[in-house]
Amino acid sequence: MKYLYMIIFLFILCFSGCQIQKKVEPNKVDFSQVQWYAKRASVAYATPEIIKKTFPNVTRVATVAGTQVQYFVENITDKPVQVVSIRGTANIKNAIEDAEYIQSTNNNLGIFVHKGFAQDTYLVYQDLLPYLDKSKEIVLTGHSLGAAISTLLMMYLQEDGFKLGLSINFGQPKVTNKVGALKYAKLSLLRVIDENDVVPLLPPTSVVDSVHGIYQHIGEEIILLEGIYYVLQDQHMQRHTSSNSFWKNLLDVSIDAHFIKNYIRNIDSKLSGSKQIPFSQREAYIN
Repeated sequence: MKYLYMIIFLFILCFSGCQIQKKVEPNKVDFSQVQWYAKRASVAYATPEIIKKTFPNVTRVATVAGTQVQYFVENITDKPVQVVSIRGTANIKNAIEDAEYIQSTNNNLGIFVHKGFAQDTYLVYQDLLPYLDKSKEIVLTGHSLGAAISTLLMMYLQEDGFKLGLSINFGQPKVTNKVGALKYAKLSLLRVIDENDVVPLLPPTSVVDSVHGIYQHIGEEIILLEGIYYVLQDQHMQRHTSSNSFWKNLLDVSIDAHFIKNYIRNIDSKLSGSKQIPFSQREAYIN
């Protein structure tokens, strides 16, 4: 019997050691890959002519009727991949949408979602669907409102049986509540946010949340800090930090930090070398 206890003890010790090693092992982020997506999220703001000149394999550029959302579809020549890039906030009306509290039931997804984002996403999806190839992997990107729509589009695409690759978006506001976040927790999504960007904190927690639950983010999260520094969090870690708290961070946030050009600058500073730091130490690396 004592040998059995010894085996159990060694198993627990080994398992615990493996768990600790897994937690402290540094995560490596390929910022050249992040830049690849950011360039497309940025060019989505340009005219159709500039988009097609920048990316010759674009097969469609459209501004969807009933919205002010522009997107473009690109075929990657050396891989069976289609990229969908979606323009972000274009005017004051779009910016106000980012801060709305209203959630509504989405019959297509079976969850509560942000009403304004849901309406735009449905129209975009109906316009986009005929131009997607189900034999190819679909990846998406976008900034701000475009990031929110790209995340909801991932949900639509998953429900319709498309193959989804890694999607990376930038400055995304929250789109659904805890139940929705849990349902789509396995989406291959990486969200990039700037430490001082206000939009990823929206909509903020309020008394309205008692009806359907507070808004929560989906996917892993990179928090960009100055220079080479960044934080990487999975969904579990995010629920135990204050990165999602609008009110706690209110004095530190900035509208200027939300611009895509700020994201590009902050990503470029990490291309030749980057260093991950713990969330708890991030304030020492904020400009």
